[in-house]
Amino acid sequence: MILLKKMMLAATLLLVSVGAVAAGKVVTLDMQAAILGTDLAKKSVDSLQKNAEFTALRAKVESLVADIKALQESAEKDGMTWSEDQQAEHRKKVEYLRADYELATKKLQAEQQQVLQRVQQQLTPKVRPVLEQLIADEKIGMIINAQSVFHADADHDITAQLIERLNKAK
Repeated sequence: MILLKKMMLAATLLLVSVGAVAAGKVVTLDMQAAILGTDLAKKSVDSLQKNAEFTALRAKVESLVADIKALQESAEKDGMTWSEDQQAEHRKKVEYLRADYELATKKLQAEQQQVLQRVQQQLTPKVRPVLEQLIADEKIGMIINAQSVFHADADHDITAQLIERLNKAK
C-alpha cells in the first residue's frame, strides 16, 4: 500500500509541470487496482485460493463462525435457565472460539497480504517504464490518483490501459 502511494507520488511529481499540463490531457489512475487487475495478480490469488493449507484455514474460520453463532443462539434460547457456572462456562467457550477465530483470520489476512506483496515486488520494476510509455503514447500531461478524485468520466481513467500493457510486458 505504501509502495503504491510512493509510486503514484513519483509518477505525479514526474508529470506535474505547467508545460506538461498545458500540452497534455489530465487522466486518473488507480495504481492499486492496476496492479491487482493484472493476470499475474489474478493467477497468484487463484493459486492461493487453491492452496490446501489456505483452504483448510478458511474452512476453519467458517466453522468457528458457525460455532460462535450456535453458542450465541443457545445462550439466547436457554441462557435464562442456566446456573452461574453454566453461564461462566458458556462465556469461556465463546471467548476461546473468538480468540481462535481472530488468530485464524489474522493468518488468512497475512497469507493474502504476502501474496499481494510478492505481486507488487514482481510488477514494480515494470510499472514505471510501462507507465512512461503510456504517457508518451497518449500525450498525458497529468495523472491524478483515482481514489482522490471526486468525479471523473471513465474515458479519463487509464487504469485498464495500464493493466493491459502490464499484462503484455515481459
